[in-house]
Amino acid sequence: MFFQGGETFSKAKIFSVGCLFFILGTALASFLPMKFLQFSIWWFSASIWFLILTILFWRGEGVSLKSANFYFLLIGILFFAVWRYSASLPVDTADKIWHYNGKIIVARGIINKEPDVRETSQKLEIMIGAIYPPISSPDKPNESSGFKVAGKLLVTAALYPEYNYGDELTVECELKQPEEFNGFAYDRYLARYDIYSVCYYPKIKILAGDQGNLVYAKIFAFKKIMSGLIDAGLSEPASSLARPIVFGGQRGLEQKIRDDFQKVGLTHIMAVSGFNISILAAIVMAVLLASGLSRRQAFYLASIFLIGYIILVGAPASATRAGLMGFLVLWALRLGRLNKMTNSLILTATVLLIFKPKLLRDDVGFQLSFLAVAGLVYAYPIFEAVWQKIKLPKLKGLSDALLITLAAQVFTLPILTYNFSQISLIAPLANLAVLWVLPILTILILIALPLSFILPGLSFIFFLPSLILTEYILAAVKYFAGWPHAYLTIDYLPFGWMVLYYFLVIFIIIKARRSKLLKEELDGKI
Repeated sequence: MFFQGGETFSKAKIFSVGCLFFILGTALASFLPMKFLQFSIWWFSASIWFLILTILFWRGEGVSLKSANFYFLLIGILFFAVWRYSASLPVDTADKIWHYNGKIIVARGIINKEPDVRETSQKLEIMIGAIYPPISSPDKPNESSGFKVAGKLLVTAALYPEYNYGDELTVECELKQPEEFNGFAYDRYLARYDIYSVCYYPKIKILAGDQGNLVYAKIFAFKKIMSGLIDAGLSEPASSLARPIVFGGQRGLEQKIRDDFQKVGLTHIMAVSGFNISILAAIVMAVLLASGLSRRQAFYLASIFLIGYIILVGAPASATRAGLMGFLVLWALRLGRLNKMTNSLILTATVLLIFKPKLLRDDVGFQLSFLAVAGLVYAYPIFEAVWQKIKLPKLKGLSDALLITLAAQVFTLPILTYNFSQISLIAPLANLAVLWVLPILTILILIALPLSFILPGLSFIFFLPSLILTEYILAAVKYFAGWPHAYLTIDYLPFGWMVLYYFLVIFIIIKARRSKLLKEELDGKI
């Protein structure tokens, strides 16, 4: 517990409490009406004023619940969090691309992310550098009539022709402001990427290629070659499953298969998210420990696997954050005392929110990442203690895979239900049946890729073990999705129920930690 009577807080505890209040302030700011966030200078001034009061009321004996400077500090941090959130909001000025929403323009810019290819279209994120009046031609924009602007534009284009990261383009279209549809806050979803303008099926002209970062260009080109090798070595739908497991995304998978994955609670295996990476990292570590390696050896091998995997998928910001979550889990498992991760988890969330405050409310991946890790930190030791108390067999890492999955899902269940309107009742069993395959399958694919590159004529042989495992996953998902009452559809989950759920989970965890029945098993784990 952070607060106990009138004790004097250590610097580490003060820092952790301050980080928690920054996270709380960011959460509060995300729900404030826009009219209160427009005056960012006042929020910043208030935070500076309370910081000055903190210094003026500082006493040599330190900080406790009874000291005024403690409350001045926390209030100052809250105001600072609100200011930081307000400072991240877009400013409507003539040098920003979103200023021209609702108008037809010719824009010039560079594709700054790998194109997101869907079944019938592709989405291009373009960093705009200049715009021109609509009388200009996309082929030859009138340079003299153009002027510089900044900002990102999300373009939905036809599936062909193909575009690549680093292509410099001109696009002619009507800019539109993203809007909410079917209850999905698409505007807030894009705002987390600082995208406030979209356009659909514009006239596009490629002006030049290779205008992006050279390192990213090489990584994406390499990734494209590797995806082609998977397509050549595996038949459908196995190849369409193997690609997202290794690289993320769901391109090529039939809608029915994607629906089945959602019904059984296994959609996360096809996303390079903190939720997925944290579980995968924990399972890899558990398997390595079960094979007889020391914690130190297993930690270094799992870390190398994690770093290589993040580089392979192109190291986008989301995957980098996911890798950070995975590393935190590995570090906790190496220490063998998961509670030591609490301060690291709080600090990591604070640092990420300082740079991207909109993540907290609007990025489901961010929420799932931290909640999954929190489940591993707080729920997993209790599940493991209960497992040992009733003397169930360890099953060479399979029990760890089950408990890791359950621990993560205890904390992520409301967020998944709120955002995807489904509760998978079969998820624990389905995850137990499938998750142990993922580390093996990923490693087998990573081995098959270079061999297929050297000897493409034998790729079907190199990918044969991967084919068997992907077919197993597809068969397991189809089998569990066919069970009666495998899932529940929840049209709407009230926010109050989510709050109540987390209060109950926290209450149960606190009671379990204090339980005499589990105290012996929990000693040394938390």
